[in-house]
Amino acid sequence: MPSVPGGPVADLSSSLDALLLQSLGWLLLAAAATAVVVWWLARQHEARLDSWAAGLFGRPAGRGPAEPAARRFLRVALGLLWIVDGLLQAQPQMAAGFGREVLTPGLAGGPHWVSAAAGPLVRVFTRHPVTADAATVWIQIGLGALIILSRTGLLSRVALLASVAWSLLVWVVGEGMGGLFSPGAGWLVGAPGAVLVYLLGAGLLMAPWSWWEGDRSALLVRRTVGTWLLIGAGLQALPWEGFWSSSGAAAPFADGAATRQPDVLRRPISAVADAASRHPVVLNTVVLAALLVVAAGLWLSRAAGWVVAGLLLCAATWWLAQDFGVLGGMATDPNTALPLAVVLCCALPGWQAPGAAASPANRLPLARLREPLAAGTAVFGLGSLVVAPLITAAVLLGPAGPAAVAADGGGGVVPIGHRPAPTFALTDQRGRSVSSASLRGKLTVVTFLDPVCSDECPLIASQLAMADRELGALSARVEIIAIDSNPLFTGVPDVAAFTTSHGLDDLPNWHFLAGSATDLQSLTAAYGIGVQVPSVGMIEHGEGIYFVGTDGTTLAYLGDGATQELTATYAETVRDEIRRLLA
Repeated sequence: MPSVPGGPVADLSSSLDALLLQSLGWLLLAAAATAVVVWWLARQHEARLDSWAAGLFGRPAGRGPAEPAARRFLRVALGLLWIVDGLLQAQPQMAAGFGREVLTPGLAGGPHWVSAAAGPLVRVFTRHPVTADAATVWIQIGLGALIILSRTGLLSRVALLASVAWSLLVWVVGEGMGGLFSPGAGWLVGAPGAVLVYLLGAGLLMAPWSWWEGDRSALLVRRTVGTWLLIGAGLQALPWEGFWSSSGAAAPFADGAATRQPDVLRRPISAVADAASRHPVVLNTVVLAALLVVAAGLWLSRAAGWVVAGLLLCAATWWLAQDFGVLGGMATDPNTALPLAVVLCCALPGWQAPGAAASPANRLPLARLREPLAAGTAVFGLGSLVVAPLITAAVLLGPAGPAAVAADGGGGVVPIGHRPAPTFALTDQRGRSVSSASLRGKLTVVTFLDPVCSDECPLIASQLAMADRELGALSARVEIIAIDSNPLFTGVPDVAAFTTSHGLDDLPNWHFLAGSATDLQSLTAAYGIGVQVPSVGMIEHGEGIYFVGTDGTTLAYLGDGATQELTATYAETVRDEIRRLLA
């Protein structure tokens, strides 16, 4: 079957785990070595090391002005959010599913220039799903570690600027600009994108400390979140986003209602989904009213109650509409409501007073470990953010490997327990009769193609032809069978034209079979190949490659995503499987 969003996802978790553990070992070793060196230097040159550490990390408490409490909260929370995103990227389904389940659908509805700009990154995830996913994991964990570690100083500036740059990249490529150009974008589903809140948080942290010690930061936070709520209300109100219809209003709650989780969490979601389906106009009106009223309160009033109201609105949205954002195995972040609530917390009263600074006299002897631990953490963070992706760059720029086929085709070659293959008697592009009985004694590779297709079928034919040519003398023991899957073009001239136009005439063991529409439909049904004939455009049909043994039994199956970037890699996979079966 074709590799489409929502289809089976290959299990590449063992490969991803192995690569992540290997990288973790090297990062921890580098961090430990750095900590030991800095500890030794601290004993020899404490004053000089303190000066160096202050410039890099900012002065610790007791040696300079204390960090405002609200800023410290936001800094640590933003770092933890990036670390959570990194851990979510390490979920078992991510290596195989991120490219086709997240990247490609997210870009599908966006402008052409966005897809074109994201093309190189999409190709990297297509060719090297495991390595690219591991690099993404470490970049986000590294960002989080550096943001938590550094209050001020050079490292803080580097971490925050890197957070802004990575947020923009993820928003455009990973989130398809927050889904703004796809139908159904609104407050309830998280538009215009959670990662924009991360960018907002990094921007706030780059503001002068004096803003955080007065009311200026609280006012900025309130009005920024209020503006966000107004944007969410505008999206919810747009008629083409679909939230005024039953299906559109219920859609944000449907996934949560279907996700396996404790009943105490799921039942309220199901109840709201049912209410949305029955009374979409009422529910969307309530959502709009809540957004507009809270936004107005945040903009026009300084009362703490409006901040609490905003937090309650975010909490309800995060639970009921966004199902906590991290459930289901394919989440890349906790969705928008949680990070927005984190930012809004900075406007609560009592945060603006400077935090108490620890007295230098009260420092414990273990404080000597402060610089070594900070240096080791910095090396771990910088290694995760910069070094690990650079080391993998050589792999990411190289040709695709077997993991790419496994991710694209739903698991690669899947053995089948000697199931009898369907029988047939049809005519090939040369007008010769070809039957399943006449193929006994040969290894047969069977696929289904549309003779007038100009998209995926030529790619599959090219893969099979490439594999056949690389077999050399072994190709004499193999027959390649392509069966016509288009019920409207079933004649020998149709399959002959396809064979000639795609340069397959030189392959003596290539047979593109035609026949009556009834025979062809019976055969596609016997193989489980679905065929749909739309009123406009090319037909849609299942794709895949079957390996049939010399005795007429099906031995293996390869799901083919018919991806341009992986044509040569699929050819290698087919070639290697043929060699294995003939050995």
